[in-house]
Amino acid sequence: MTAPETLDRITLDLIRDTYMEAAEETLQRGGSKLTAHKEGTVAAAMYVAAAIGIEDEDAKRLVVQVVRSDAEMAL
Repeated sequence: MTAPETLDRITLDLIRDTYMEAAEETLQRGGSKLTAHKEGTVAAAMYVAAAIGIEDEDAKRLVVQVVRSDAEMAL
């Protein structure tokens, strides 16, 4: 599986931005933090799976690792 430390800065930034955009949209619609996290994870995983060619489940795990490692990403 791909690890966050092996990704370039642009890919990491796009994962973070995609996650936060989807999560914030969910919160603005009145969704819970859990739902926002799920929506953000799926959106960012779809991006990263297509961008670097990994399986969907691996992409989800990667997104969760990136989000957990970034203290500014807290919802």
